[in-house]
Amino acid sequence: MSIRVGMIEITQDMIGPADPVASIEEEYADALPRIGFLLEAFKHHVPSNDTPYGRMLYQLHWLDREIRSKRLPIPVNRGWIATLSYLVGSGEVSDTKQIETAMGELARILKGPGLLKPRHTPVVLAMLDDLIAAMHHYGDPLQRAEQDLVDELSSVAEGLRSLRIVPPIGGGLNLPPLEQKILAAKRFEAVFPPLTEKDDYITVNYHVSLPLFHGWCPYPVAKPPLPAPVPGLLKTPPDMTLAKNLIETKISR
Repeated sequence: MSIRVGMIEITQDMIGPADPVASIEEEYADALPRIGFLLEAFKHHVPSNDTPYGRMLYQLHWLDREIRSKRLPIPVNRGWIATLSYLVGSGEVSDTKQIETAMGELARILKGPGLLKPRHTPVVLAMLDDLIAAMHHYGDPLQRAEQDLVDELSSVAEGLRSLRIVPPIGGGLNLPPLEQKILAAKRFEAVFPPLTEKDDYITVNYHVSLPLFHGWCPYPVAKPPLPAPVPGLLKTPPDMTLAKNLIETKISR
């Protein structure tokens, strides 16, 4: 059964390599440079359970080892990356915007959605076209601010179509101005019918905003769960003391 977004059909080429091993290797190749960057950024800290930086180092060294050993499935059970997930949310070790971005992207890779790729741009464009069409379909006659928003979104769509604009276009900000305008268009929340679970305005603009502004893989082309090439990692983590001891042994060598 084929899946379509707007006028385009979702193909395997948009999703990624059909071979599961090649597919997970692509995710590993995204994760390892971010792990390396973070290890370098935190190199002046000591691995320890006593500080956020120390716990993060334990997490990073463990991830580096498991990925290089090809034992990590994607998505990995969140218990295995609890430290990373917590520190992404708390911001305790986000000393720079680059560190914050690398941590967020690493968590996104390991939890499954993954990163936006150039092959995804047609999907982002189709989703944006669908949002613009729905704004007209359910919102006409548009209010002045809504028409201005639609005009701005249409300009972005034309930029994507002509390759003058390459997503993501957020500029590293949490809420770019155009995304703020989408969120502020509250009347659309009332006029968009909840035809299915994913057809209300809030969900539609969320699915567009994540790839367009923040570099997430679009949900229609998200990869299926990918098993580790080398099986063996438990589905849920045991007492992490064992992993801690293994990491300390590696670091001390």
